[in-house]
Amino acid sequence: MTDDPSFVLPTPDVTRTAHEGLLLNLPDTPEPAPAVLLNHGVPYRAEGRPLPSAWQIYQGYAAQLAAHGSVAAVVDHSPDGLPDDGRSLTALSKAIAAVRAHPRVDASRVALWFFSGGSPLSVGFLQSPPDWLKCIALTYPVLGDSELVTIRGVHPVDAVRGARGLPLVMTVVGRELPDVALTQPPFIDAARAAGADLELIEVPDGRHGFDVLDHTEESRQAVAAALSAVTERVRA
Repeated sequence: MTDDPSFVLPTPDVTRTAHEGLLLNLPDTPEPAPAVLLNHGVPYRAEGRPLPSAWQIYQGYAAQLAAHGSVAAVVDHSPDGLPDDGRSLTALSKAIAAVRAHPRVDASRVALWFFSGGSPLSVGFLQSPPDWLKCIALTYPVLGDSELVTIRGVHPVDAVRGARGLPLVMTVVGRELPDVALTQPPFIDAARAAGADLELIEVPDGRHGFDVLDHTEESRQAVAAALSAVTERVRA
């Protein structure tokens, strides 16, 4: 992935406000709204780069979610770009608590969206979904041991067996990195066997990072479908 490529969809002009180290993207509605927290991938090259919350890809997703009616924020859970489950989970837990406490947020309706090597952070939420969690989204996820990430503790394939009826929105690409591609089918099979409400969005010609690398109609439709699916589920 290049340093800061452009998002495949327009980035809407939405209201943003700083809150406990997060930049909240706010919908144009007065009543409390659902919230979506975006969790970036790891590892990434951190030297000389801004934190992921400033990258065009995540700003684009967050602004689109706000335009769709949700409060959205990016969690900078790994400031040095290196995997560290404990540190990242602590940052995510603090972010969830801060966002749910915000007056513009309906604390009973939250979704968590994980990208690439950040996807193992979903394990605890899959294994035992809290009442406020309405959806987990996974985009070109790393869901097992690979050269990109070492998963500690429970394996995602085992964790998803506890998801039961939790809505899952998973985006997979046809030109995935080989070691990542191997981790995805066992997770999909386990999710379906567990009765999880899985929506699978497929991007046959997409690459890992298609949402900034492949500016095609297929990419735009896939991102739009994921945004709509997450929005529908977090508002349910």
